[in-house]
Amino acid sequence: MASPITIFKNNDLLFEARNIQDAARFLEEHFNSSKYKYYDFIERGYVYNIPYYDGEDEYHFVASEEIAANRRKELEERGHKNARRVWLVPANPNDYDVEGAFSYYDTIDWKRSFNYENGDILFIYESGNIRKVRFKVEVIEGIVKDKDIIYDKKFWLDEEKYQKSKEYDYTRIRLIDEIDTPELSLAKLRDYGLKGNIQGSMKLNGELRDYIMSFFETDLTEGYYPEEVSETLEEGKRKTINVNVYERNPLARKQCMDYYGVQCQICHFHFEEKYGEVGKDFIHVHHIVPLHQIQGDYKVDPIKDLIPVCPNCHAMLHRMEGGSYLSVEQLKKRLNCVL
Repeated sequence: MASPITIFKNNDLLFEARNIQDAARFLEEHFNSSKYKYYDFIERGYVYNIPYYDGEDEYHFVASEEIAANRRKELEERGHKNARRVWLVPANPNDYDVEGAFSYYDTIDWKRSFNYENGDILFIYESGNIRKVRFKVEVIEGIVKDKDIIYDKKFWLDEEKYQKSKEYDYTRIRLIDEIDTPELSLAKLRDYGLKGNIQGSMKLNGELRDYIMSFFETDLTEGYYPEEVSETLEEGKRKTINVNVYERNPLARKQCMDYYGVQCQICHFHFEEKYGEVGKDFIHVHHIVPLHQIQGDYKVDPIKDLIPVCPNCHAMLHRMEGGSYLSVEQLKKRLNCVL
């Protein structure tokens, strides 16, 4: 079956190939080189959105999401050399507050100790007094351009090391899941094949990789939580309402959902019950405290400050009536009166 692949050069359309062989032949002529040199670059490019660089030029290979997803599954089930790599990465909690950073951001910029690439999975092991694997993250930008780096100074606990960090190259990672269990302690990892201590990034494979991966089942930031609430107005016009950072806080969201569940706490709508598997774990999370009351050093309380709501109720909570927003309780009463 043909797998069409589109080639972009510096974001400009360069060529539309019928399949990977067609794409490789085009690059063979384009670079006056051997086509066999480009097969891996093309495959990893369209499967994991990994760019190929030639000098200052950046090439992207794009296929449909269905084609990319099917090939990604094949590569990873076969352990193919082009499958995404899995890493075990140490982090010192006395230098940088990883949990604090992920309690504020759903993506952070991470020191590029190795040539991490788009699609790579990193399991972050916290050393010091913690000594456990705590976070599963995905690389979404292998190399972050200097002008785009976010240094998030407030999460660095060592000022000297923060200043040193400005010299690093960075990779952008998004949080997939977090867990805190003694089953991922250093001692347990050694039972499953880890040799020595975790002093630097290492590739994971075999029994140890499978053991660690078995504990991470959810995806906290993939597609479930928009950065804005949209509502349709008259005559097909759309209005977007910015959602504050606390509502996008992945760790706080998880703790909120663990406590309340994933049913709307206003209208009681449950996506999985209504739509089946496609609605599993889908819900928005609303921040109850008004933004003007939030100070710079504010720390969100997942139980008191956040509440799961459906997109419809969420949009209504972000609309003003008479110069003020409806509270959760007011919206509940309004809905009960209508029903």
